[in-house]
Amino acid sequence: MTSTQRYLEMADILEAELAHVPVGAQVPSEHVLADRFHVSRPAARAALQELERRLLVRRVQGVGTFRRGRVEYVISAHVPPSFSETVRQAGAEPGTRLVSCGARRAVEQERDRLGLATGAAVWAIERVFSVNGEVAAYATSVLPRRPLLNLDRELGDGVSLHKVLGRRYGLTVVRSRYRISLDVPPPGIADHLTGGSRGPAWLAESVNRAAGGPYVEYSRTYLRPDVLDVTFEIEEETH
Repeated sequence: MTSTQRYLEMADILEAELAHVPVGAQVPSEHVLADRFHVSRPAARAALQELERRLLVRRVQGVGTFRRGRVEYVISAHVPPSFSETVRQAGAEPGTRLVSCGARRAVEQERDRLGLATGAAVWAIERVFSVNGEVAAYATSVLPRRPLLNLDRELGDGVSLHKVLGRRYGLTVVRSRYRISLDVPPPGIADHLTGGSRGPAWLAESVNRAAGGPYVEYSRTYLRPDVLDVTFEIEEETH
């Protein structure tokens, strides 16, 4: 048996065992696995790296390796376009950290998405989202400034944008158009999302409107696939 076959066989055995291990529990170290399977430390390390590629464990440098459990994250026209609400519906605890919020002129892409005139002012909001304490997403939201006066005073860490839009401005926000693709976050976003590592992430783009009203938000959200099990629901046309 080759070394590659051996570490893959180890990974298959460990994957079956992990099905019975609670999320967050620490899994055996390289040293313990090397002794158990009578292999070298590099072979044991390769088996753990394979489990990490399969999104079954997460490795914390200097601490250990832990059982990973991804949270279901549904993107659909029937699900509110709120990260916090979507995560809560999946039975997990969301968190929000406000990176920045400021007013500026909308660029062409934003004007096209929101139906704004040249020179229109918008709020640009950057946030980091977490799930059960682990960083899970980075979102950029752009909203028309005119109907949302003093929005910057309403936001902060732990504050849901969509709850503010409902409570303060009387808006119920729904998805109008959305798309998802696999992309590599730019360096500035990767620093927040993964500590600088630039692996692929889901990029969800959404244009949201007030129920029965105009467009109120254009968002671009990078979602970590090792934290979130993303489901993209395509609506069936009815006749």
